[in-house]
Amino acid sequence: VVGGGLAGLASACVLGARGYDVVLFDKNPWLGGKAAVLSEGGWRFDMGPTILLMPSVLARIFAEAGRDLKDELDLIPLDPQWRSFFDDGTVLDLHADRARMAEALDAFAGPEAGGQYGKFLDYSERLDDISKRFYFWKSIGSVRDMFDPSATFNVAMLGDLLKMRPWSTVGRTVRSFVKDARVAQMLDHFTQYVGSSPDLSPAILCGIAHMQTGEGVWYPRGGTRAVAEAL
Repeated sequence: VVGGGLAGLASACVLGARGYDVVLFDKNPWLGGKAAVLSEGGWRFDMGPTILLMPSVLARIFAEAGRDLKDELDLIPLDPQWRSFFDDGTVLDLHADRARMAEALDAFAGPEAGGQYGKFLDYSERLDDISKRFYFWKSIGSVRDMFDPSATFNVAMLGDLLKMRPWSTVGRTVRSFVKDARVAQMLDHFTQYVGSSPDLSPAILCGIAHMQTGEGVWYPRGGTRAVAEAL
């Protein structure tokens, strides 16, 4: 396996668990890639990501090797998941609980804001379902690997394609549901995970909102570095 980042470590773990002899190569003197750590003056700083989404993915990797994720990592649930500070001095927390978040939004941006957010989450859930059915758990080398040619022109398949809004972006899609500019800006922030701009990211990435509210946001005790060390 070339590259000892989180993806390389995960690949090595799964291959090893399936009986392969694995050699892992990396140019750095540490494993974990972007999950590096800086220790200075008695302090420790994560140099890459600081939170963890979808622990079910890690659980699946550890299960391949007959390990329980709970025995390997101490994951702390975070609530609120984010705290957003806006130019006008207002502050808005993002909560995983849908009802609590809707109530907070109604108080923050008016009586329709909570309902708008709920409709956006419903849409996000549909996108999350599409991604899991077509590519999230698959090895994708090209677009052809995502689709079954015999079902390409199936009505349900075309319906899924339309739901993905291939003509739109995250930014435009968020604003088609959410009218308050501050709330929309907060929801734009889901694209941080792919390092892209909401105005350049495809609408399918709105599905990240459901991934996050569904499984929550977690902090690995010891920092993200602890994930690499556990792997």
